[in-house]
Amino acid sequence: MNLARQHFQKHSAKAAALSAAEFGTMQSQTAYEMQLMQLNQDRHRLRQIQSTEAKIKLKQGLVPTYLPYADGIMEANTGVQDEVFMTVLVWCIDTENYSKALEMAEFALRHNMIMPDRFERKTAVLVTEEIANAFLKVLKTNAAVDISVLQQLDSLVTPSDEEDPDIDPKVLDMPDQVKAKLFVALGKANIKLIQSTEQPSEQDLESAKSAQGYLSRAIELDDKCGGKQDLKTVETLLKKFTPPEPVQTNAGDSSPT
Repeated sequence: MNLARQHFQKHSAKAAALSAAEFGTMQSQTAYEMQLMQLNQDRHRLRQIQSTEAKIKLKQGLVPTYLPYADGIMEANTGVQDEVFMTVLVWCIDTENYSKALEMAEFALRHNMIMPDRFERKTAVLVTEEIANAFLKVLKTNAAVDISVLQQLDSLVTPSDEEDPDIDPKVLDMPDQVKAKLFVALGKANIKLIQSTEQPSEQDLESAKSAQGYLSRAIELDDKCGGKQDLKTVETLLKKFTPPEPVQTNAGDSSPT
């Protein structure tokens, strides 16, 4: 898609969202209807494919054609329910475009946008579970992982002590088992950051402590989360990393004769 086409698509989406805000629906908005028609055609193409790997490859080619539309919707900042936007959000996760997925997810959660019925999960649940599952799969291999994605997701879906006025806490409600998956992934990813088991750096010690905290919390939320062995591993490392305190003796003590 050339730059002129991208600009037109983004501008049209923004204009459609602003117009739709008056009526509370994207229906009958030309830009939306055109994108929805294209989306339905692309979903039909995907249904003809049985291989998950092949589906992801096709989505990798399709997603960029929808991103100008998604950017226009976010720039309008109206938050009108939009099936195209929410579907592209899911496809961004499927194709590991996590930076765009999290940007879109934050927008969707802020405006309480819901997933189309076929996804059968709340927005926060789907985003958390799908990203956590993807990382847990990669963490079983020797491949590198970008822990910042998990950290950003944690920051998005785990309310801090100070309430975020932009996102209703009810929107972030999810089963404990789903949140536990995210914490197990964060624990495992922190363990992966530990470079040395003999002469640890400050960063190694910090990663081990973070892993311990995440895994302990995951087990509290879901006793069957699969993080118990990892917690034992990191607690063993922490004992090795932390030097024993020197034994104090009284200055006047002497050995018995």
